[in-house]
Amino acid sequence: MRALIEFITSKSVRKQYVLIGLVMSTVVLSYTWYSGIWVRQTGETSVHQIEKRITVADLAHQIRRAVINADNALNLFLLAPSQKTQDQFNDETQRANKLLAELLKTDWTQQSSILPKLQELTAILKSVESSSVQIMKVRMDANLMYPAMRLANGEMLDINRNFITQVDNAINVYSNNNHLKPHQKQVQNALITVRDQWHRMINSYRLFMINRTGSLFENASQAQIHDVETFYTRIGELITQLLDYNKKYSLDLEASTAIDGMEKLAPRWHEGFKQVVLIYTQGRWRGDIPLINDVINPLFNEIYDRLDLLDAELKQASDIDIVNQAQVSHSIVNSLWGMAMFVLVIGAIGYIVLELNFIRPIAKVASSLKAEAKGLEVTDLPDVQAIEIRDLTDAFRDLRQQVHSRQLALEHIAMHDALTSLPNRTLLMDRLNQSISNAQRRKRSLALLMLDLDRFKEINDTLGHLTGDALLQQVGARLRNVLRDSDTVARLGGDEFAVLLPNVSDTNALRIAAAIHERLEKVYEVYEHSLYVGVSIGVAVFPHHGETSESLLQHADVAMYMAKRSNSGIMLYDVERDEHSVTHLSVLSDLRSAAENDEFILQYQPKLAMRESTVDGAEALLRWKHPKHGLIMPDSFINVAEQTGLIKRLSNWVLDTAIRDCQHLHQKGHKINISVNLSVWDIQDPNIGLNITQKLEKWGLPAKYLTLEITERVMMAEPERARLVLSELDNMGVQVVIDDFGTGFSSLVYLKQLPVSMLKVDKSFVIDMMRDESDAAIVHSIIELAHNLGLQTVAEGVENDQAWSWLRTWDCDYAQGYYISHPLALADFELYLNAHKIDKIIG
Repeated sequence: MRALIEFITSKSVRKQYVLIGLVMSTVVLSYTWYSGIWVRQTGETSVHQIEKRITVADLAHQIRRAVINADNALNLFLLAPSQKTQDQFNDETQRANKLLAELLKTDWTQQSSILPKLQELTAILKSVESSSVQIMKVRMDANLMYPAMRLANGEMLDINRNFITQVDNAINVYSNNNHLKPHQKQVQNALITVRDQWHRMINSYRLFMINRTGSLFENASQAQIHDVETFYTRIGELITQLLDYNKKYSLDLEASTAIDGMEKLAPRWHEGFKQVVLIYTQGRWRGDIPLINDVINPLFNEIYDRLDLLDAELKQASDIDIVNQAQVSHSIVNSLWGMAMFVLVIGAIGYIVLELNFIRPIAKVASSLKAEAKGLEVTDLPDVQAIEIRDLTDAFRDLRQQVHSRQLALEHIAMHDALTSLPNRTLLMDRLNQSISNAQRRKRSLALLMLDLDRFKEINDTLGHLTGDALLQQVGARLRNVLRDSDTVARLGGDEFAVLLPNVSDTNALRIAAAIHERLEKVYEVYEHSLYVGVSIGVAVFPHHGETSESLLQHADVAMYMAKRSNSGIMLYDVERDEHSVTHLSVLSDLRSAAENDEFILQYQPKLAMRESTVDGAEALLRWKHPKHGLIMPDSFINVAEQTGLIKRLSNWVLDTAIRDCQHLHQKGHKINISVNLSVWDIQDPNIGLNITQKLEKWGLPAKYLTLEITERVMMAEPERARLVLSELDNMGVQVVIDDFGTGFSSLVYLKQLPVSMLKVDKSFVIDMMRDESDAAIVHSIIELAHNLGLQTVAEGVENDQAWSWLRTWDCDYAQGYYISHPLALADFELYLNAHKIDKIIG
């Protein structure tokens, strides 16, 4: 007991926390044990009920499935009677009876309130079976199936045969007599008309029967009935006319007998026809319809209703279980609330204890740590009796002292050069970025100087690194002495230094650079050696020479190297003298002279038909043969040409040269196609069609051998104008190809409207498709898309055998790339065609 009291009254926070934990753990474990038993018992009961319902629901589902299958089998039998569908119906009804027997035996069903209704299902299923036997019997007997057929195949058929016989007999009386009197000819013509009208009436009747039996053209039934009535009326008028002839001229006995028979037979046949029509209008055409509507369908509906009632009962039972579970959950929630209140009370007591002896002291220590991290003054640390807090404050004091010392040392090392103690590149860039921000805000300028010592390497190699290091230290000291306190001097490494001059102009920057140059070129006394070093200084001024720290540093470095090469000592950055600037090549001036000096050439890259592996054509590629810089690709000068308007002149030259070269190859026996790229300026040219026509006529090249390629970017720049131009070119017979397909944003709807014959897959996808599954999928999809739209495809950028094989497997139509051939001058391309005129290029 004494030990327990000492444990409770201990000043150790750990022991106090353990005591509170023991109390709370005992209560929580007791509650959990009781709740677990209660929830488990409730859950087992619910699970048992759910398992019963699942069994019943499964049986009900199988019964419904069997009934539906039986219903479908019966419908199939009525459509096309067969033993297979009859057996299927019998199998499904037997299975439904078997499953129903199992359902009625389950415990849940025996206790259900709908048991009597479910028991009635057995009798309903038997009624379905017996009724189905009856309807199948009707369906198999044509006379039972179609009541009107008994009339059609019985009495009406006999009347038709007798009537035709009577008419033919009467006609034969006059047919063999070549000396007929006028009234006999009239009788003969009337008999022939009667026979013709009778046949036409019978044909209309047969069409009516075919339509009704096969349900082919039900809308024509009324028209066919009307035709029959019309023909019958006409036949009646003719028979009346024949009877008048018989009375007036006393016709031959055989003809008179035939006319009397016709008079009696026609009304009998018509009466039969009216009975057939009556069957049709009263809906008794098929014998199975009343059984289906009055017996079969109500029985199946009754079965479905009983099964729906069972489903509703199962759902109601499930809802009851859910309510019970909700009540259990509600009870558990109430218990948890009670437990929560208990925990809150214990927690409040524990919090008061811990607040006084642990939390407040820890908060003071944490506040001191934050203040230390921010460099603020640290408040007094807590003075408490808790053992753990006292140890923590003592450790914090020791740690603070050590961290402070190490932080100062690390900051200096990280931001300063170890040899000269000057700021290093990191600190220089940080101050340069800050100075640029201030200059932008105040709309002022600043300067960055890059310094490189001349002949330092000679001194270092001759006198040793110690002498070189001592020299660098003196250089750093002289730089600090000549500059203002607001300026920054940094050592970037080796013998390179940088100086940041805030708030100075170009003139002031050069003046300070001159002062630095003068100071650094004075004699240095190092280890009893009198040393002299030169210095090259490059100056870049914000914002004239750059608006970012990177650009200023780069341009100051370029200026420094300019100063070193020119031996001028100091050099202000000049974009015209920067070899890495765009203006260095003087592209605009050179472009104008290039057109006049015939410096442009065309090269031709072969395009192969992949199935035959034979040359189908070539793409004309523009190159600039610069007298100084060699062969220049279009990417380096096309943008400048577009901006200056030279692109129109350049496009005309390319088009004219390509057509001329193509005609030249045709004269050599190479009937190939040449492709030329169109620019956005070509699309905007209102005379593009006339221009191309004139060039084709000039060189005598048929339009079908010219292909014009337009990129998606150019096409979507002015889509409506592009569509009109392409339509005009297509009407001329020129082939149109969408180049670099897949890199733009053209829609499929717009693509369908264009008169293009081919899509050209961009080489960026083809080159990477062996390494990138996404690129391979894009290439394959473009090929399939083109073929589905009735277009051909050409893949550019084919650089190896694997790419060729993949494209051939995907049924790509054409290919070009380095694997086939590099772009060739006209003469080399002609040799290439001669070498591959017969043989396949790729086997």
